[in-house]
Amino acid sequence: MDKKTTDIIFFLQYWDKKNPTLEDQTGFMISEMFEEDECMKIGDKVYSSNDYYQKEPKEFIREVIRKECPQWVIGIENTATILISYKRQKKILINPTVTLNDLNWVTPETIRDTYAFFSADYEKDYEIYSKVYRNVAFFPAQKTLFIGDLSAAIKGIVSE
Repeated sequence: MDKKTTDIIFFLQYWDKKNPTLEDQTGFMISEMFEEDECMKIGDKVYSSNDYYQKEPKEFIREVIRKECPQWVIGIENTATILISYKRQKKILINPTVTLNDLNWVTPETIRDTYAFFSADYEKDYEIYSKVYRNVAFFPAQKTLFIGDLSAAIKGIVSE
């Protein structure tokens, strides 16, 4: 898959920390810059914290998906958590927070069309998620997952 795919939208995580330190803010911004670059190598629609500014993330994501009708959506952490509940949408979730409610009323198509990746910090979420979903991978040696870590897997999934 050498060419960019326009049917993939990335939703990077949005800023949701209260009372952050300067180190938290700097780390978030630097990480986001690297993530955007990696996302642009796979698809060409990337929404970042600047796009969510002064917006309700759930509503923003819903509106973007409704307007763009992408073949695939990819969410990271808090945006992945929002995307869990989407039906009739192919999606890749990276470190979503999962609840038992997320396992209710899941269709076979949703199970087939949803992929998820979890790092060590999300082991509890992985355990809950993997009870229903089968396209799931756990990386116990990594505290955090980045798009660069998963780019080969993502390219393979979206090219099927």
